[in-house]
Amino acid sequence: MNLDNFDLNLIRVFLAIAKHRNVTEASKQLHLTQSSVSHSLARLRTLCKDALFVRSSGGMVPTAAALAMVEPLEQALKTVRSSLSSATPFDAATSERRFTLLLTDVGQLSYLPPLQEYLSTHAPQLGIDVLHLPFDGYPEAFINGVADMAIGYLPTLYSGFHHRKLFEAQHVCMVRADHPHIRDSISLEQYLAATHIVVDPPGRGPGVVEKALARARLQRNAVMRLPNIFAGPLIVRRTNHIMSVPAHTQFLQGELAGVKFLPLPFKAEVMDIRLLWHERTHHDPGNQWLRDTIAEVLSGPPPVRGCP
Repeated sequence: MNLDNFDLNLIRVFLAIAKHRNVTEASKQLHLTQSSVSHSLARLRTLCKDALFVRSSGGMVPTAAALAMVEPLEQALKTVRSSLSSATPFDAATSERRFTLLLTDVGQLSYLPPLQEYLSTHAPQLGIDVLHLPFDGYPEAFINGVADMAIGYLPTLYSGFHHRKLFEAQHVCMVRADHPHIRDSISLEQYLAATHIVVDPPGRGPGVVEKALARARLQRNAVMRLPNIFAGPLIVRRTNHIMSVPAHTQFLQGELAGVKFLPLPFKAEVMDIRLLWHERTHHDPGNQWLRDTIAEVLSGPPPVRGCP
């Protein structure tokens, strides 16, 4: 392929069609006419020597070659945008840049609602993409430019990356609001006798609560293990099962009626929730603004009622 006169806008056209599987919708996203998008697609087909997208009753179906191109071109376009943006002043109020955050399922539940609430007012055109990767995939994502920053309890990544403490978090016990046996507190005997919903992501290893129980030579009755937290609160409010969760998920008490949060009846490690980023983005004005914004928005959730 001869790239001497390659038009970077062709990448935008390709990705828009790949996203919408429809030339009309792609033209709306790009603010171009349908004929312009069709002409660009014809140029791409010639350059790639592949049909790329085939018409069907369900829309424009990507070929195998097109599917293989999507992720590399997304990253290439993001790199170009980031490079151009870092060379110009960053104005959050008007910027259309996109940033990628690495977040766990708990992080998505806890951090995204307040962050997006702030951004929708102060940076309405800013884009946030979220990736959920195993922790051992974080370094590669940073180094390869796939991610801009991460938020969470990530002690194994502190060396080699910039980091900033946001707040301290502890674990609490989530139970149904009208639990027949557990009222305003939970004893160790009640905790051990209860049936538990346990979040056990693949590849994570023992969590804070598991380690605390192991140190005390205690064992809980895990009737269900989940790969993420999302279904847990819904199960808790419909059953007498309980969950041990980070305290900053307490917002669910307001968003999801029918659950309450109580202090654990044993000591567990307090977690430092930190913001991490790579040297690659350390001096970028846009990344600096977003890091400062995240620190401001997530500067410490209020304590859970009844927790020390």
